[in-house]
Amino acid sequence: MNRFSRALVLLALPSLAWAQPFPLIDTHAHFESLPYKDFAASEKSALAAMAQWNIGMSLLMPPPRATLDPKTNYDIEELLPAIKANPGRLAALGGAGSLTIMLHNTSPEAVNDAVRQSFRQRAMEIIALGAVGFGEIPVQHLSLPNMGPRHAYENVPADHPLLMLLADIAAENDVPIDIHFDMVPNDMPLPPPLKSPPNPPKLQGNLPAFERLLAHNPKTRIVWAHVGFEPIRTRGPDIVRQLLTAHPNLYMSFRLGRTGPHPSMAMAADGKLKPEWMALLQAFPDRFMLGSDSFYAGAGVSRGATSEGMDNLRGLVDQLPPELGRQLARDNAIRVYRLKVTTGQ
Repeated sequence: MNRFSRALVLLALPSLAWAQPFPLIDTHAHFESLPYKDFAASEKSALAAMAQWNIGMSLLMPPPRATLDPKTNYDIEELLPAIKANPGRLAALGGAGSLTIMLHNTSPEAVNDAVRQSFRQRAMEIIALGAVGFGEIPVQHLSLPNMGPRHAYENVPADHPLLMLLADIAAENDVPIDIHFDMVPNDMPLPPPLKSPPNPPKLQGNLPAFERLLAHNPKTRIVWAHVGFEPIRTRGPDIVRQLLTAHPNLYMSFRLGRTGPHPSMAMAADGKLKPEWMALLQAFPDRFMLGSDSFYAGAGVSRGATSEGMDNLRGLVDQLPPELGRQLARDNAIRVYRLKVTTGQ
């Protein structure tokens, strides 16, 4: 939905809180590193986009990587210059460029005391650098054609011993984990337009293992990214309600790249939030946040978020009653990530 269409929707809803928009908090954004890294340019692009869409604060994190190639891989250390230059505007999560690779290179059977010690040491280094959480940690991460030819396929059991350890470390340090989890409730063929390879031709059911991770440490705050628009369309409102009810430590962040009729898409083609998704927000007002999935490059957003997606995030907030809109847009993120923000951000 473009901005003109969104304006028409909002004009039809005069009782809503869109008249005085407040800054959003984007809990899921990246600096682009493909085909190369230019993080000074990425920083400028991020700040420009934040001004354009009235985003008061963005949480940056390295994207999942399958390799330690220094030309494209990075972790929190390379985000710190931007964070330090923009206190209160930018904050960082870490681990996708290091913990993820340790996780995916270690079979569950190979996890011993030495591996645990090395993993914990790196996790604590990330905390010491000021991370507000761990992320983006991939459990199942499908390769998507529209994300480019180097978009990785990654998969580990959600109840992998190192993920269980990370959950404990996160709880000990009072930080959340941002998780990418393409959910497969039951075995299913790979849906089009996804391709095999790099994805497998058949996807194995992975929901029971994810629930074991959620139940492992009830003090661990798990933020499951990309609700409302995800590639295999398995996260509809019924399963979302079921999981939020069963696991009080589960949170979700909306990515709204497109609208459409499928139940897993939160917004209809006319830009209105679907009634079943509105009911979810009203039933669980403290469990949802916003996460654009923007990849900031020198020329702007290179992939992930689109202008339509960014408009949809604001449009979602603008359709909600004022208190609920503020919770979704800001307050939940501040509470879950323990953010320090100033008035007006």
